[in-house]
Amino acid sequence: MRLKPILALLVLASLLPILAAAAPDEASGIVTNVVDGDTFDLRIDKTDPRIIYEIERVRLADVDSPEMSTPEGRPAKVFATDTLLGQKVWLDIDDKSRDGRDPYGRLIAVVYLEDPDGTINTTHPFNRLLVDAGHAIVKDFTNNEFDPAAWWEEGIPQPELSPVPDTTTAAKGGQFVGSVRSDKYHYPSCKWGRSIASHNEIWFSSSQEARAAGYVPCGACKPP
Repeated sequence: MRLKPILALLVLASLLPILAAAAPDEASGIVTNVVDGDTFDLRIDKTDPRIIYEIERVRLADVDSPEMSTPEGRPAKVFATDTLLGQKVWLDIDDKSRDGRDPYGRLIAVVYLEDPDGTINTTHPFNRLLVDAGHAIVKDFTNNEFDPAAWWEEGIPQPELSPVPDTTTAAKGGQFVGSVRSDKYHYPSCKWGRSIASHNEIWFSSSQEARAAGYVPCGACKPP
């Protein structure tokens, strides 16, 4: 007679990973400042246990916009500003990283806009909109919970998804160096390689490893 409750619990337990996989309403707020194409500041409205500041800096998960020092950086920021500034957005915060943050204290999230009727637009996260507009590339980082392929509906052409190693465990001193904010890899002696901030460095033991992670050779130092 007790089998039915037990079976019900087992079925519920099997659904929990699915239910936990999509949580577009963990936190919300108004965008107060746009740093660049993939980073902005949010004044928190609806909070979450991982929220610790009234204004939090948010880093879009699994996309990479051009650095502001490049010609493409400003158009990416303008697009993000036009879309986000002063708008209410909702966050699905990464559950895999510690406290939902990257090593620099920014919340890692998939970001959703509100429709005019006040509902959350879960079909077109801003992460995807930025890529579709040509202002970011997809980088499927392996150290968070998200699967960028899920942002595009079946039948919709998707950009190439390149897995990227967890930069917190990547060993320094490899043969080539890149930046987590760019898609180029360099010889360590290259002037562009030397200009990468230490907290943005990602090292590769071979050109094959760099290319497999979605990086391309620097046009100045021309690594293999």
